Amino acid sequence: MTANDAEIEYSIYRLFEITPTPIVLSYPDGKLEYVNPALKAMLGYQDDDIYEDDVVITYLDDIHLNKKIRQQLLEKPFTPIQIEKRYQHKLGHAIYTQLNIVAQANEQGIVKRYIAQLVDLTSIKKLDAAEILLNHLVNQSNDAIYVVDPKFGQFLNCNELAHRRLGYSKDELLKLSVADIRSDIERPEHWQAFIDKIKAKGSLIIESEHVRKDGTSFPVEANISFTHHHNSDYLLSIVRDISRRKQKEREAIERSNLDPLTKLPNRRILEKKLEEMFAKAKAKQSIIAFMYVDLDNFKQINDNFGHSIGDDILVGTANRLKNCVRQSDIVTRLGGDEFLIVMSNIDKEAYVEVMAAKVLKEFASPFKVQKQMIQADASIGVSIYMNNNNDAHTLIQLADEAMYQAKKQSGSSVYYL
Repeated sequence: MTANDAEIEYSIYRLFEITPTPIVLSYPDGKLEYVNPALKAMLGYQDDDIYEDDVVITYLDDIHLNKKIRQQLLEKPFTPIQIEKRYQHKLGHAIYTQLNIVAQANEQGIVKRYIAQLVDLTSIKKLDAAEILLNHLVNQSNDAIYVVDPKFGQFLNCNELAHRRLGYSKDELLKLSVADIRSDIERPEHWQAFIDKIKAKGSLIIESEHVRKDGTSFPVEANISFTHHHNSDYLLSIVRDISRRKQKEREAIERSNLDPLTKLPNRRILEKKLEEMFAKAKAKQSIIAFMYVDLDNFKQINDNFGHSIGDDILVGTANRLKNCVRQSDIVTRLGGDEFLIVMSNIDKEAYVEVMAAKVLKEFASPFKVQKQMIQADASIGVSIYMNNNNDAHTLIQLADEAMYQAKKQSGSSVYYL
């Protein structure tokens, strides 16, 4: 080696000493010739103990790659090789790297050494793993997750459930904005008011309706918050389908307010409605009519056809009674086969007679129940509130008494008290 060659080689070593890129020089037999400080730091070594014979810097499970690399270098020594390979940290754990290696020849063209450059992939691998884990968790979530541009309401990203629940492909949904799935945001000022509200509170939990691609809608609860990333603001919205919860709420309301069989208002709703009716009647000096309806032969129907048929008759009776009164009137089941109709805002008593006849006529035709035609007659007792003559409780009792008088007239009739 000439003095000039030695000087060049020394300069190269000096360059390797200061470069932040891990560098390894190895002899053709695989033994280490030189390891620069950057590689020592990457593998946890400080002194020259990395050169000791018992030190193996290739991760044990990747030692087989050394043979593969050496074979390729023997065949084409001056063709650079690039391969992912793990090295072993002094503490024993693996360091993921990209190995770039090529041969250096001497003056005779014979391989003098191998020069390897390592790129630490550990952080990249961890980031990839974190992204994979996050994507998995996001896509396995039971909630729809959206990332939205707060300025325009444009969808920027979403998980799989978000677009699938709405009936869109992901590409289709990302061409839309929040206004396309929420009918309550029709104009830009609506969206701006919504954004201002979130900004003021930092985050917001709201209930609304989302509209699917096919036009159907479903109730949702959305937890919406601002998030800042790379000097930009985004809206993060975690949306839960609350259809089941709303259904349970409706069922709870029905259980507390409605008769479980006929779905007619129960006594609690009746009493509340009566308060409203009486207040209006006193103010307007109008009439309230109470019609107590009882099926004449219901016990016989139950005995002959069974309780299942009987229940269907009761449901059918409720439907017939609802069909012949106004929306402002109330029909309730008092128990068994007894029903009460209360009609308010009546100007003349003659109207009550017309309505009683109409109700009675509803029972002229038989009920079609479970492929059978069954006749069920009814008796109706009527009492009337006029000029503060009685309270609601008394008027219901009077209508009940009138109903029994109607039954004495062989049924299928109306009696007034």
